[in-house]
Amino acid sequence: MSSELQTIVALALVAVAAAWLLRGWFGRRKNSSGCGGQCGAVSAEVKKLRARLK
Repeated sequence: MSSELQTIVALALVAVAAAWLLRGWFGRRKNSSGCGGQCGAVSAEVKKLRARLK
């Protein structure tokens, strides 16, 4: 394998890894609650309390 080809392959792998890490980092910031407020883990009493505190 020539040194030029090795360099291109190494740079491509680094670019793919960096894109994957950045995608994961930015993806978590969009929805930090996990269920978007629509999950059934919060009871009705807690929802009423939150509404009253707002």
